[in-house]
Amino acid sequence: MPWKVLVVEDEPLEREALAKFLREGPFEALEVRTAADALSFARTALAWEPQVVLLDIRIPGGDGLSTLEGLRDQGFGGKVLVLTAYDVFEYAQRALSLGVQSFLVKPVLPDTLYAALRKVLDQLDRQGEEEERHRELQTFVRDNRGLVAMAALTELVLERTDPEAFEGVFRELGLPPDRPCHLLGVATLEAFRPSRGLGTLRFLEAATRSFEGGLVIPWHRSSTLLLLPEDSSPQAEALAARLLEVLGENGIPGNVVFGGTVRTLEETRRAVQALEEGLDESLLGGTGRVLWAEEPQLLPEDRPPGQEQGWSALQGRVFEGFRNGDLAQMAAGRDELVRLLERACPDVELSKMLVLGLLGQVCELLLDLRCDLGAVKAWVRRQMLNILAPNNPAGLHSILVQALEGAWTIRASSQDEGAQVISQAMAFIRERYDEVTLEATARHVHVSASHLSRLFRKVLRCRFVDVVKETRMDRAKALLAGGSTVRDAALAVGYGNIAYFSTLFKQTCGVSPSEYARCPGA
Repeated sequence: MPWKVLVVEDEPLEREALAKFLREGPFEALEVRTAADALSFARTALAWEPQVVLLDIRIPGGDGLSTLEGLRDQGFGGKVLVLTAYDVFEYAQRALSLGVQSFLVKPVLPDTLYAALRKVLDQLDRQGEEEERHRELQTFVRDNRGLVAMAALTELVLERTDPEAFEGVFRELGLPPDRPCHLLGVATLEAFRPSRGLGTLRFLEAATRSFEGGLVIPWHRSSTLLLLPEDSSPQAEALAARLLEVLGENGIPGNVVFGGTVRTLEETRRAVQALEEGLDESLLGGTGRVLWAEEPQLLPEDRPPGQEQGWSALQGRVFEGFRNGDLAQMAAGRDELVRLLERACPDVELSKMLVLGLLGQVCELLLDLRCDLGAVKAWVRRQMLNILAPNNPAGLHSILVQALEGAWTIRASSQDEGAQVISQAMAFIRERYDEVTLEATARHVHVSASHLSRLFRKVLRCRFVDVVKETRMDRAKALLAGGSTVRDAALAVGYGNIAYFSTLFKQTCGVSPSEYARCPGA
Protein backbone atom coordinates (compact mmCIF):
# COMPACT_ATOMS: atom_id res chain seq x y z
CA MET A 1 0.00 0.00 0.00
CA PRO A 2 1.52 3.38 -1.00
CA TRP A 3 2.31 6.08 1.52
CA LYS A 4 -0.16 8.97 1.35
CA VAL A 5 1.32 12.48 1.43
CA LEU A 6 -0.78 15.67 1.55
CA VAL A 7 0.81 19.00 0.46
CA VAL A 8 -0.91 22.02 2.05
CA GLU A 9 0.32 25.22 0.36
CA ASP A 10 -1.63 28.26 -0.83
CA GLU A 11 0.91 29.38 -3.49
CA PRO A 12 0.06 27.43 -6.68
CA LEU A 13 3.57 27.31 -8.13
CA GLU A 14 5.09 26.24 -4.80
CA ARG A 15 2.34 23.66 -4.27
CA GLU A 16 2.76 22.07 -7.68
CA ALA A 17 6.56 22.12 -7.43
CA LEU A 18 6.47 20.26 -4.11
CA ALA A 19 3.98 17.73 -5.48
CA LYS A 20 6.17 17.20 -8.59
CA PHE A 21 9.29 16.71 -6.44
CA LEU A 22 7.49 14.05 -4.44
CA ARG A 23 5.99 12.19 -7.39
CA GLU A 24 9.31 12.08 -9.21
CA GLY A 25 11.42 11.47 -6.12
CA PRO A 26 13.26 8.33 -4.99
CA PHE A 27 10.21 6.73 -3.37
CA GLU A 28 8.73 3.52 -4.75
CA ALA A 29 5.19 3.90 -3.46
CA LEU A 30 3.96 7.44 -2.88
CA GLU A 31 0.49 8.91 -3.47
CA VAL A 32 0.37 12.72 -3.40
CA ARG A 33 -2.60 15.07 -3.04
CA THR A 34 -2.73 18.83 -2.48
CA ALA A 35 -4.79 21.37 -0.55
CA ALA A 36 -4.74 25.16 -0.87
CA ASP A 37 -6.53 26.36 2.29
CA ALA A 38 -7.51 25.41 5.82
CA LEU A 39 -10.92 24.00 4.86
CA SER A 40 -9.61 21.69 2.11
CA PHE A 41 -6.74 20.64 4.42
CA ALA A 42 -9.17 19.62 7.16
CA ARG A 43 -11.57 17.81 4.80
CA THR A 44 -8.84 15.91 2.95
CA ALA A 45 -7.00 14.97 6.14
CA LEU A 46 -10.11 13.47 7.75
CA ALA A 47 -11.46 11.75 4.64
CA TRP A 48 -8.23 10.55 3.02
CA GLU A 49 -6.14 10.04 6.20
CA PRO A 50 -2.65 10.78 4.85
CA GLN A 51 0.33 9.43 6.81
CA VAL A 52 2.39 12.59 6.11
CA VAL A 53 1.42 16.25 5.72
CA LEU A 54 3.64 19.02 4.31
CA LEU A 55 1.96 21.99 5.99
CA ASP A 56 2.39 25.68 5.28
CA ILE A 57 1.87 27.68 8.46
CA ARG A 58 0.00 30.57 6.83
CA ILE A 59 -2.87 29.43 4.61
CA PRO A 60 -6.22 31.02 3.73
CA GLY A 61 -9.05 30.32 6.17
CA GLY A 62 -6.82 30.11 9.25
CA ASP A 63 -3.22 29.31 10.09
CA GLY A 64 -1.96 25.79 9.52
CA LEU A 65 -1.15 25.02 13.15
CA SER A 66 -4.63 26.01 14.39
CA THR A 67 -6.20 23.74 11.77
CA LEU A 68 -3.82 20.94 12.77
CA GLU A 69 -4.78 21.41 16.43
CA GLY A 70 -8.44 20.93 15.55
CA LEU A 71 -7.61 17.81 13.53
CA ARG A 72 -5.62 16.36 16.42
CA ASP A 73 -8.67 16.79 18.64
CA GLN A 74 -10.63 14.70 16.12
CA GLY A 75 -8.05 11.90 16.18
CA PHE A 76 -5.89 12.74 13.17
CA GLY A 77 -2.50 11.09 13.75
CA GLY A 78 -0.48 11.84 10.59
CA LYS A 79 3.15 12.98 10.72
CA VAL A 80 3.61 16.68 9.93
CA LEU A 81 6.49 18.57 8.27
CA VAL A 82 5.98 22.34 8.58
CA LEU A 83 6.77 24.62 5.61
CA THR A 84 7.62 28.18 6.61
CA ALA A 85 9.33 31.29 5.36
CA TYR A 86 9.19 32.87 8.80
CA ASP A 87 11.16 32.71 12.02
CA VAL A 88 10.98 29.11 13.18
CA PHE A 89 11.34 29.96 16.87
CA GLU A 90 8.06 31.86 16.82
CA TYR A 91 6.19 28.61 16.16
CA ALA A 92 8.52 25.96 17.57
CA GLN A 93 6.96 25.37 20.98
CA ARG A 94 3.40 25.23 19.65
CA ALA A 95 4.40 22.99 16.74
CA LEU A 96 6.21 20.52 19.00
CA SER A 97 3.14 20.23 21.23
CA LEU A 98 1.18 19.18 18.11
CA GLY A 99 3.67 16.47 17.16
CA VAL A 100 5.36 18.28 14.27
CA GLN A 101 8.39 16.30 13.10
CA SER A 102 10.53 19.10 11.67
CA PHE A 103 10.58 22.51 9.95
CA LEU A 104 11.44 23.03 6.27
CA VAL A 105 12.38 26.60 5.35
CA LYS A 106 11.13 27.89 2.00
CA PRO A 107 12.19 27.58 -0.73
CA VAL A 108 12.62 23.85 -0.09
CA LEU A 109 15.28 22.11 -2.15
CA PRO A 110 14.48 18.58 -3.42
CA ASP A 111 17.32 16.90 -1.49
CA THR A 112 16.23 18.60 1.74
CA LEU A 113 12.65 17.51 1.16
CA TYR A 114 13.66 13.92 0.36
CA ALA A 115 15.86 13.62 3.44
CA ALA A 116 13.12 14.91 5.76
CA LEU A 117 10.48 12.68 4.18
CA ARG A 118 12.74 9.60 4.27
CA LYS A 119 13.28 10.10 7.99
CA VAL A 120 9.53 10.27 8.61
CA LEU A 121 8.79 7.24 6.41
CA ASP A 122 11.45 5.23 8.27
CA GLN A 123 9.72 6.13 11.53
CA LEU A 124 6.40 5.02 10.08
CA ASP A 125 7.97 1.73 8.95
CA ARG A 126 9.27 1.05 12.46
CA GLN A 127 5.99 2.15 13.99
CA GLY A 128 4.12 -0.17 11.64
CA GLU A 129 6.36 -3.09 12.58
CA GLU A 130 5.85 -2.39 16.29
CA GLU A 131 2.10 -2.12 15.82
CA GLU A 132 2.09 -5.38 13.87
CA ARG A 133 4.10 -7.11 16.60
CA HIS A 134 1.70 -5.72 19.19
CA ARG A 135 -1.30 -6.97 17.18
CA GLU A 136 0.33 -10.37 16.82
CA LEU A 137 1.03 -10.44 20.55
CA GLN A 138 -2.56 -9.45 21.34
CA THR A 139 -3.82 -12.16 18.99
CA PHE A 140 -1.51 -14.74 20.58
CA VAL A 141 -2.57 -13.73 24.08
CA ARG A 142 -6.24 -13.83 23.07
CA ASP A 143 -5.93 -17.24 21.42
CA ASN A 144 -3.64 -18.74 24.07
CA ARG A 145 -4.72 -17.03 27.29
CA GLY A 146 -4.38 -20.19 29.35
CA LEU A 147 -0.82 -20.93 28.19
CA VAL A 148 0.27 -17.31 28.61
CA ALA A 149 -1.20 -17.26 32.12
CA MET A 150 0.55 -20.58 32.92
CA ALA A 151 3.94 -19.16 31.90
CA ALA A 152 3.38 -15.92 33.83
CA LEU A 153 2.10 -17.72 36.95
CA THR A 154 5.04 -20.15 36.86
CA GLU A 155 7.52 -17.28 36.87
CA LEU A 156 5.52 -15.54 39.60
CA VAL A 157 5.31 -18.61 41.87
CA LEU A 158 8.98 -19.52 41.44
CA GLU A 159 9.92 -15.88 42.20
CA ARG A 160 12.36 -15.82 39.31
CA THR A 161 11.16 -12.39 38.17
CA ASP A 162 10.01 -9.23 39.90
CA PRO A 163 6.18 -9.41 40.13
CA GLU A 164 5.93 -5.85 38.81
CA ALA A 165 7.31 -7.11 35.49
CA PHE A 166 4.15 -9.17 35.03
CA GLU A 167 1.59 -6.50 35.82
CA GLY A 168 1.12 -5.65 32.14
CA VAL A 169 0.64 -9.31 31.19
CA PHE A 170 -1.88 -9.94 33.96
CA ARG A 171 -3.79 -6.77 33.12
CA GLU A 172 -3.90 -7.84 29.46
CA LEU A 173 -5.37 -11.15 30.63
CA GLY A 174 -7.94 -9.41 32.84
CA LEU A 175 -6.47 -10.88 36.03
CA PRO A 176 -5.19 -9.37 39.31
CA PRO A 177 -4.29 -6.61 39.90
CA ASP A 178 -6.72 -5.51 37.17
CA ARG A 179 -9.68 -7.23 38.86
CA PRO A 180 -10.21 -9.56 41.86
CA CYS A 181 -10.52 -13.25 40.98
CA HIS A 182 -11.53 -16.51 42.60
CA LEU A 183 -8.74 -19.09 42.43
CA LEU A 184 -9.71 -22.75 42.15
CA GLY A 185 -7.77 -25.89 41.37
CA VAL A 186 -8.89 -29.18 39.90
CA ALA A 187 -6.87 -32.33 40.65
CA THR A 188 -7.65 -35.40 38.55
CA LEU A 189 -6.40 -38.97 38.45
CA GLU A 190 -6.75 -39.24 34.70
CA ALA A 191 -4.31 -36.48 33.80
CA PHE A 192 -6.28 -34.96 30.89
CA ARG A 193 -7.22 -38.34 29.43
CA PRO A 194 -9.81 -37.79 26.65
CA SER A 195 -13.37 -38.78 27.41
CA ARG A 196 -16.10 -38.60 24.79
CA GLY A 197 -13.71 -36.86 22.45
CA LEU A 198 -12.76 -34.10 24.87
CA GLY A 199 -10.16 -33.77 27.61
CA THR A 200 -10.37 -32.38 31.11
CA LEU A 201 -9.35 -28.89 29.96
CA ARG A 202 -12.20 -28.74 27.45
CA PHE A 203 -14.74 -29.83 30.03
CA LEU A 204 -13.54 -27.17 32.43
CA GLU A 205 -13.52 -24.51 29.74
CA ALA A 206 -17.10 -25.42 28.87
CA ALA A 207 -18.12 -25.33 32.54
CA THR A 208 -16.65 -21.85 33.07
CA ARG A 209 -17.68 -20.32 29.74
CA SER A 210 -20.46 -18.31 31.35
CA PHE A 211 -17.98 -16.41 33.52
CA GLU A 212 -16.71 -13.49 31.48
CA GLY A 213 -12.91 -13.22 31.50
CA GLY A 214 -12.40 -16.55 33.28
CA LEU A 215 -9.26 -18.55 32.58
CA VAL A 216 -8.60 -22.29 32.61
CA ILE A 217 -4.86 -22.77 33.09
CA PRO A 218 -3.05 -26.11 32.58
CA TRP A 219 -0.73 -26.51 35.52
CA HIS A 220 0.82 -29.87 36.22
CA ARG A 221 0.19 -33.33 34.82
CA SER A 222 -2.86 -33.96 36.99
CA SER A 223 -3.98 -30.45 37.97
CA THR A 224 -5.61 -27.41 36.42
CA LEU A 225 -6.02 -23.89 37.82
CA LEU A 226 -9.01 -21.62 37.28
CA LEU A 227 -9.05 -17.86 37.73
CA LEU A 228 -12.58 -16.48 37.56
CA PRO A 229 -13.34 -12.75 37.99
CA GLU A 230 -15.15 -12.12 41.24
CA ASP A 231 -17.72 -9.84 39.62
CA SER A 232 -18.85 -12.57 37.20
CA SER A 233 -18.75 -15.50 39.65
CA PRO A 234 -19.87 -14.29 43.12
CA GLN A 235 -20.75 -17.77 44.43
CA ALA A 236 -17.39 -19.52 44.51
CA GLU A 237 -18.64 -22.48 46.57
CA ALA A 238 -21.48 -23.14 44.16
CA LEU A 239 -19.06 -22.91 41.25
CA ALA A 240 -16.70 -25.43 42.86
CA ALA A 241 -19.61 -27.84 43.37
CA ARG A 242 -20.66 -27.42 39.74
CA LEU A 243 -17.14 -28.18 38.51
CA LEU A 244 -17.14 -31.35 40.56
CA GLU A 245 -20.44 -32.35 38.94
CA VAL A 246 -18.95 -31.78 35.49
CA LEU A 247 -16.03 -34.06 36.33
CA GLY A 248 -18.34 -36.76 37.66
CA GLU A 249 -20.76 -36.55 34.73
CA ASN A 250 -17.90 -37.18 32.33
CA GLY A 251 -16.23 -39.96 34.24
CA ILE A 252 -13.18 -37.99 35.36
CA PRO A 253 -12.21 -38.84 38.98
CA GLY A 254 -10.91 -35.78 40.80
CA ASN A 255 -11.32 -33.08 43.44
CA VAL A 256 -11.90 -29.33 43.39
CA VAL A 257 -9.86 -27.18 45.80
CA PHE A 258 -10.86 -23.57 46.48
CA GLY A 259 -7.79 -21.35 46.91
CA GLY A 260 -9.55 -18.14 47.95
CA THR A 261 -10.10 -14.75 46.34
CA VAL A 262 -6.99 -12.86 45.18
CA ARG A 263 -6.66 -9.14 44.49
CA THR A 264 -2.92 -8.53 44.06
CA LEU A 265 -0.03 -10.35 42.40
CA GLU A 266 1.49 -11.14 45.79
CA GLU A 267 -1.80 -12.63 47.00
CA THR A 268 -1.96 -14.64 43.77
CA ARG A 269 1.56 -15.98 44.24
CA ARG A 270 0.92 -17.11 47.82
CA ALA A 271 -2.49 -18.56 46.97
CA VAL A 272 -1.13 -20.63 44.05
CA GLN A 273 1.68 -21.97 46.26
CA ALA A 274 -0.85 -23.04 48.93
CA LEU A 275 -3.18 -24.43 46.31
CA GLU A 276 -0.42 -26.56 44.78
CA GLU A 277 0.10 -28.28 48.11
CA GLY A 278 -3.62 -28.78 48.58
CA LEU A 279 -4.04 -30.25 45.10
CA ASP A 280 -1.20 -32.72 45.58
CA GLU A 281 -2.55 -33.93 48.88
CA SER A 282 -6.26 -33.91 48.07
CA LEU A 283 -6.11 -37.12 46.02
CA LEU A 284 -4.66 -39.08 48.95
CA GLY A 285 -8.05 -39.01 50.60
CA GLY A 286 -10.05 -40.07 47.54
CA THR A 287 -11.96 -38.20 44.83
CA GLY A 288 -15.32 -36.50 44.40
CA ARG A 289 -14.74 -33.81 47.05
CA VAL A 290 -14.68 -30.01 47.28
CA LEU A 291 -11.88 -28.86 49.60
CA TRP A 292 -10.39 -25.58 50.81
CA ALA A 293 -6.67 -24.93 50.51
CA GLU A 294 -6.46 -23.12 53.85
CA GLU A 295 -7.91 -26.05 55.82
CA PRO A 296 -7.58 -29.07 53.51
CA GLN A 297 -9.27 -32.35 54.39
CA LEU A 298 -6.57 -34.55 53.00
CA LEU A 299 -7.42 -37.89 54.54
CA PRO A 300 -10.67 -39.85 54.76
CA GLU A 301 -13.06 -38.46 57.35
CA ASP A 302 -13.44 -41.75 59.21
CA ARG A 303 -9.84 -41.61 60.49
CA PRO A 304 -9.43 -40.38 64.06
CA PRO A 305 -8.34 -36.71 64.21
CA GLY A 306 -4.59 -36.30 64.64
CA GLN A 307 -3.87 -39.94 63.87
CA GLU A 308 -1.84 -39.11 60.80
CA GLN A 309 -0.07 -36.18 59.20
CA GLY A 310 -0.47 -35.11 55.59
CA TRP A 311 2.03 -35.70 52.80
CA SER A 312 3.58 -32.21 52.97
CA ALA A 313 4.15 -32.32 56.72
CA LEU A 314 5.86 -35.70 56.45
CA GLN A 315 7.98 -34.49 53.53
CA GLY A 316 9.04 -31.61 55.72
CA ARG A 317 10.26 -34.03 58.40
CA VAL A 318 12.33 -35.92 55.82
CA PHE A 319 13.88 -32.71 54.44
CA GLU A 320 14.60 -31.32 57.89
CA GLY A 321 16.33 -34.57 58.86
CA PHE A 322 18.45 -34.41 55.73
CA ARG A 323 19.35 -30.78 56.24
CA ASN A 324 20.29 -31.21 59.90
CA GLY A 325 22.04 -34.56 59.51
CA ASP A 326 19.44 -36.23 61.77
CA LEU A 327 19.13 -39.81 60.50
CA ALA A 328 16.45 -40.77 63.03
CA GLN A 329 14.22 -37.86 62.00
CA MET A 330 14.68 -38.61 58.30
CA ALA A 331 13.93 -42.32 58.78
CA ALA A 332 10.83 -41.63 60.87
CA GLY A 333 9.40 -39.26 58.25
CA ARG A 334 10.25 -41.75 55.50
CA ASP A 335 8.44 -44.62 57.25
CA GLU A 336 5.34 -42.46 57.78
CA LEU A 337 5.35 -41.51 54.07
CA VAL A 338 5.45 -45.19 53.11
CA ARG A 339 2.53 -45.99 55.42
CA LEU A 340 0.53 -43.07 54.03
CA LEU A 341 1.09 -44.27 50.46
CA GLU A 342 0.10 -47.82 51.40
CA ARG A 343 -3.20 -46.79 53.03
CA ALA A 344 -4.34 -43.71 51.15
CA CYS A 345 -3.01 -43.90 47.61
CA PRO A 346 -3.88 -47.04 45.65
CA ASP A 347 -3.41 -45.35 42.28
CA VAL A 348 -0.04 -46.33 40.76
CA GLU A 349 0.40 -43.25 38.55
CA LEU A 350 -0.35 -40.86 41.38
CA SER A 351 2.08 -42.74 43.65
CA LYS A 352 4.81 -42.43 41.02
CA MET A 353 4.14 -38.70 40.70
CA LEU A 354 4.34 -38.17 44.47
CA VAL A 355 7.53 -40.20 44.85
CA LEU A 356 9.20 -38.44 41.90
CA GLY A 357 8.30 -35.07 43.37
CA LEU A 358 9.74 -36.05 46.74
CA LEU A 359 13.00 -37.35 45.29
CA GLY A 360 13.33 -34.28 43.08
CA GLN A 361 13.34 -32.11 46.19
CA VAL A 362 15.82 -34.46 47.90
CA CYS A 363 18.09 -34.02 44.88
CA GLU A 364 17.91 -30.24 45.33
CA LEU A 365 18.86 -30.66 48.99
CA LEU A 366 21.88 -32.79 48.08
CA LEU A 367 23.05 -30.13 45.64
CA ASP A 368 22.48 -27.38 48.20
CA LEU A 369 24.63 -29.37 50.65
CA ARG A 370 27.42 -29.41 48.00
CA CYS A 371 27.42 -33.20 47.74
CA ASP A 372 29.47 -34.85 45.00
CA LEU A 373 27.81 -33.99 41.69
CA GLY A 374 28.74 -37.27 40.00
CA ALA A 375 27.27 -39.32 42.84
CA VAL A 376 24.06 -37.26 42.80
CA LYS A 377 23.67 -37.69 39.01
CA ALA A 378 24.15 -41.46 39.25
CA TRP A 379 21.62 -41.63 42.10
CA VAL A 380 19.04 -39.66 40.07
CA ARG A 381 19.45 -41.94 37.02
CA ARG A 382 18.96 -45.06 39.16
CA GLN A 383 15.85 -43.70 40.83
CA MET A 384 14.23 -42.62 37.56
CA LEU A 385 14.69 -46.12 36.13
CA ASN A 386 13.44 -47.76 39.31
CA ILE A 387 10.38 -45.56 39.76
CA LEU A 388 9.15 -45.81 36.18
CA ALA A 389 9.43 -49.61 36.13
CA PRO A 390 7.02 -51.04 38.76
CA ASN A 391 3.32 -51.48 38.06
CA ASN A 392 2.14 -51.67 41.62
CA PRO A 393 2.35 -49.31 44.60
CA ALA A 394 4.06 -51.90 46.77
CA GLY A 395 7.10 -51.84 44.49
CA LEU A 396 7.24 -48.05 44.81
CA HIS A 397 7.20 -48.22 48.60
CA SER A 398 10.41 -50.27 48.72
CA ILE A 399 11.97 -48.09 46.03
CA LEU A 400 11.24 -45.00 48.11
CA VAL A 401 12.98 -46.53 51.12
CA GLN A 402 16.03 -47.58 49.07
CA ALA A 403 16.21 -44.20 47.31
CA LEU A 404 16.26 -42.23 50.56
CA GLU A 405 18.84 -44.58 52.05
CA GLY A 406 21.04 -44.03 48.98
CA ALA A 407 20.64 -40.26 49.26
CA TRP A 408 21.62 -40.38 52.91
CA THR A 409 24.78 -42.37 52.05
CA ILE A 410 25.74 -39.68 49.50
CA ARG A 411 25.20 -36.98 52.08
CA ALA A 412 27.23 -38.75 54.77
CA SER A 413 30.15 -39.63 52.49
CA SER A 414 30.23 -36.13 51.09
CA GLN A 415 30.38 -34.61 54.54
CA ASP A 416 33.17 -36.98 55.62
CA GLU A 417 35.11 -36.35 52.43
CA GLY A 418 34.70 -32.61 52.85
CA ALA A 419 36.09 -32.62 56.39
CA GLN A 420 39.06 -34.73 55.32
CA VAL A 421 39.87 -32.50 52.35
CA ILE A 422 39.66 -29.35 54.48
CA SER A 423 42.00 -30.87 57.07
CA GLN A 424 44.62 -31.60 54.37
CA ALA A 425 44.18 -28.14 52.86
CA MET A 426 44.68 -26.40 56.22
CA ALA A 427 47.92 -28.30 56.81
CA PHE A 428 49.15 -27.21 53.38
CA ILE A 429 48.22 -23.57 54.06
CA ARG A 430 50.11 -23.56 57.38
CA GLU A 431 53.15 -24.98 55.60
CA ARG A 432 53.09 -22.72 52.51
CA TYR A 433 51.33 -19.63 53.89
CA ASP A 434 53.79 -17.18 52.26
CA GLU A 435 53.08 -18.31 48.69
CA VAL A 436 49.95 -20.46 48.84
CA THR A 437 47.17 -20.15 46.23
CA LEU A 438 43.76 -21.77 45.84
CA GLU A 439 44.86 -23.59 42.68
CA ALA A 440 48.03 -24.95 44.30
CA THR A 441 46.11 -26.10 47.37
CA ALA A 442 43.45 -27.78 45.22
CA ARG A 443 46.15 -29.69 43.30
CA HIS A 444 47.69 -30.79 46.59
CA VAL A 445 44.41 -32.27 47.91
CA HIS A 446 43.38 -33.64 44.47
CA VAL A 447 40.16 -31.67 43.90
CA SER A 448 39.20 -28.82 41.59
CA ALA A 449 39.70 -25.25 42.73
CA SER A 450 35.97 -24.51 42.52
CA HIS A 451 35.12 -27.61 44.59
CA LEU A 452 37.68 -26.69 47.23
CA SER A 453 36.29 -23.16 47.41
CA ARG A 454 32.78 -24.57 48.00
CA LEU A 455 34.08 -26.93 50.69
CA PHE A 456 35.65 -24.03 52.61
CA ARG A 457 32.33 -22.17 52.58
CA LYS A 458 30.37 -25.29 53.55
CA VAL A 459 32.62 -26.78 56.24
CA LEU A 460 34.34 -23.72 57.73
CA ARG A 461 31.69 -21.10 56.79
CA CYS A 462 34.37 -18.82 55.35
CA ARG A 463 36.36 -18.20 52.19
CA PHE A 464 39.73 -19.69 51.29
CA VAL A 465 41.31 -16.22 51.11
CA ASP A 466 40.08 -15.42 54.63
CA VAL A 467 41.78 -18.54 56.02
CA VAL A 468 45.04 -17.67 54.24
CA LYS A 469 44.91 -14.07 55.50
CA GLU A 470 44.27 -15.20 59.08
CA THR A 471 47.15 -17.70 58.90
CA ARG A 472 49.51 -15.05 57.58
CA MET A 473 48.48 -12.53 60.22
CA ASP A 474 49.04 -15.08 63.00
CA ARG A 475 52.55 -15.73 61.67
CA ALA A 476 53.21 -11.98 61.29
CA LYS A 477 52.24 -11.38 64.92
CA ALA A 478 54.72 -14.04 66.03
CA LEU A 479 57.49 -12.43 63.95
CA LEU A 480 56.75 -8.93 65.22
CA ALA A 481 56.66 -10.16 68.82
CA GLY A 482 60.06 -11.78 68.21
CA GLY A 483 61.64 -8.49 67.14
CA SER A 484 61.21 -8.48 63.35
CA THR A 485 60.65 -5.17 61.59
CA VAL A 486 57.34 -4.46 59.91
CA ARG A 487 59.01 -4.74 56.50
CA ASP A 488 60.64 -8.09 57.28
CA ALA A 489 57.44 -9.50 58.74
CA ALA A 490 55.43 -8.42 55.67
CA LEU A 491 57.90 -9.99 53.23
CA ALA A 492 58.15 -13.17 55.32
CA VAL A 493 54.39 -13.82 55.14
CA GLY A 494 54.07 -13.07 51.44
CA TYR A 495 53.22 -9.33 51.17
CA GLY A 496 55.52 -7.25 48.98
CA ASN A 497 53.43 -4.09 49.48
CA ILE A 498 54.13 -2.86 53.03
CA ALA A 499 51.23 -0.39 53.04
CA TYR A 500 48.76 -3.08 51.98
CA PHE A 501 50.13 -5.44 54.64
CA SER A 502 49.74 -2.75 57.31
CA THR A 503 46.13 -2.13 56.27
CA LEU A 504 45.25 -5.83 56.42
CA PHE A 505 47.03 -6.25 59.73
CA LYS A 506 45.12 -3.40 61.36
CA GLN A 507 41.80 -4.71 59.97
CA THR A 508 42.55 -8.15 61.42
CA CYS A 509 44.25 -7.30 64.69
CA GLY A 510 42.79 -3.91 65.55
CA VAL A 511 46.19 -2.15 65.75
CA SER A 512 48.94 -1.29 63.27
CA PRO A 513 51.98 -3.61 62.93
CA SER A 514 54.29 -1.04 64.53
CA GLU A 515 51.94 -0.63 67.52
CA TYR A 516 51.75 -4.40 67.91
CA ALA A 517 55.56 -4.69 67.75
CA ARG A 518 55.89 -2.17 70.60
CA CYS A 519 53.32 -3.93 72.74
CA PRO A 520 52.72 -7.57 71.67
CA GLY A 521 49.55 -9.10 73.00
CA ALA A 522 48.09 -5.79 74.17
